[in-house]
Amino acid sequence: MSDLRPRGIPVVLDGVERHFLFTLNIIDEIQDRYGKTLHEVIADLAKADGTEHTLRNLVVILLNDEAQRMAKNPGEASRYAVVTETEVGEMIGLDNYYTVMAAILRAYGISLPEPEEEDDPNRKSGQTNR
Repeated sequence: MSDLRPRGIPVVLDGVERHFLFTLNIIDEIQDRYGKTLHEVIADLAKADGTEHTLRNLVVILLNDEAQRMAKNPGEASRYAVVTETEVGEMIGLDNYYTVMAAILRAYGISLPEPEEEDDPNRKSGQTNR
């Protein structure tokens, strides 16, 4: 039987492949922390200046959520440690800053339904309205 759990977008930090996945818990935590919608926080992240703090915070939230989810799987739990802001700050440098940001933006993008899926629920199933 295949594993149908969402995996998220892979990103390598400190030589370990981790996955960014915007779950409902993540969305709620980010919106509570920033007092903005997730879309507004992501828009702030995409701005040209002053994004370092937002990037670091989002990575901490995403990695710690992954660690919590993986703790339920004893075989994988040891690979996924809870991280602090300082540790994440050490994981992100000029060499991978934009790679990490792009992974967050991709993870955010795949968390949303495609526009045609929202408008036409029959499109995916191949049904047509007649």
